[in-house]
Amino acid sequence: MSKKSKNFFIKNYLKKIRNISLITLFSLSLISCDNTSSTTGTKPVSSPTPISFCSNWVEQKSPIDRELTAVDFIDEKMGWAVSDINELGGAILKTTDGGQNWLVANNAQEFLSDIDFVNKDLGWTVGYYGTINKTNDGGATWQNVRLGQENDVLNSLFFIDEMKGWVVGSNGQILKTLDGGTTWEKVDLKIVDDLWRVRFLSEREGWIVGEEGIILNTIDGGQNWQRLQSGVDVAFFDVWPIDSNNIWAVGLGGTLLNSTDKGITWQKQTTGVEASLFRSINFVDTSRGFIVGRPGLLLCTIDGGKTWEKVALPKKYDLTGLKVLSSGRAWIVGRRGYILAHR
Repeated sequence: MSKKSKNFFIKNYLKKIRNISLITLFSLSLISCDNTSSTTGTKPVSSPTPISFCSNWVEQKSPIDRELTAVDFIDEKMGWAVSDINELGGAILKTTDGGQNWLVANNAQEFLSDIDFVNKDLGWTVGYYGTINKTNDGGATWQNVRLGQENDVLNSLFFIDEMKGWVVGSNGQILKTLDGGTTWEKVDLKIVDDLWRVRFLSEREGWIVGEEGIILNTIDGGQNWQRLQSGVDVAFFDVWPIDSNNIWAVGLGGTLLNSTDKGITWQKQTTGVEASLFRSINFVDTSRGFIVGRPGLLLCTIDGGKTWEKVALPKKYDLTGLKVLSSGRAWIVGRRGYILAHR
């Protein structure tokens, strides 16, 4: 979907969000329709990778059939996921056994786009209306710590620790907190395009990506942000810094970029697979990583991104969220409440 088309759906959705039928239309139009046909992409350029790592995925039972938009785990047992909304509303899911059992921990009245926990008790969600919610009891109850405007959309959040956190969203919006989310300060970088993802490698090094090939970097904890030259003008939906030098970004049209010099220069990488978009990228370590997206797409690398292998999945539902732990355990969420776990 083109940027103009996507923004059209976003603006109209926000103006009429109280009409529940348009919520369904937005979800189908912005993120994707269900894909039940086989992928038409070319064969991967890589040779087959070990099944023991790349292909060891199992489906987990979800308590809802709404689209899941993000997932987070703090260890191999405890995790959460958030959803969009339909006529029944939205949901926050929780597991305490690695996903063998998922329960609806809390209901939501707004589209939730991201979730981030720093320990088993303390976490935050963001979503539409500029909403930021906080929990101190593992997601059983939530407190609203920021209510924005009707045209406010928050897409991603990242907490460095219990106090310092960052949020990005529509129209170049960047927010930061230094007091655990009690107050939020706007950071004005004179950007008008949507920002889709924020991640920090350390307390000082952070990354933000968004529309029109936007890649931002800070090396002083967000006091200053530098806009880097990505060389493309597509929307980036995720960024993953493996270390200070090695950074990856993924986005619309199956775009995959890599920098090995702190983001000064970027090289477009080839996966050999056609995709309408890459939604998220996570690495386990310097060698092993995953990309998810649509249509129903999961890619895997074991050689630091030199080659990528397409992983066969039992269902073709579009994949929207990805969480990988340093142990190699990982979870993916997507349309129709789809949840996959990597063993």
